[in-house]
Amino acid sequence: MPAEGPRGAKLNSRWLTIVGIGEDGVAGLGDEAKRLIAEAEFVFGGTRHLALVVSLAKGEARAWPTPFDAEMRDVLALSGRRVCVLASGDPFFHGVGVTLARKIPPQ
Repeated sequence: MPAEGPRGAKLNSRWLTIVGIGEDGVAGLGDEAKRLIAEAEFVFGGTRHLALVVSLAKGEARAWPTPFDAEMRDVLALSGRRVCVLASGDPFFHGVGVTLARKIPPQ
């Protein structure tokens, strides 16, 4: 059974999803990616990415800070909540996925 976090929110060990969005935008996302975006409590991304998923995202949209926080403090502070991070293209090819992977131990 998941533990409870702030305000009784259920904490989930699989809390973070990273979704790469290609040049084809939302049309290029699979059903699973769309579902994970829709189910996220918080969706992080650039303003362009957030605009692309506005019809899908039901959670709180959070644009990356300027300057970009390479420490990912805002994302990591929500550990255990349903968080989706949007990125351009392949997020694990020199992208935000690599940055987050360095900060979060594998489960």
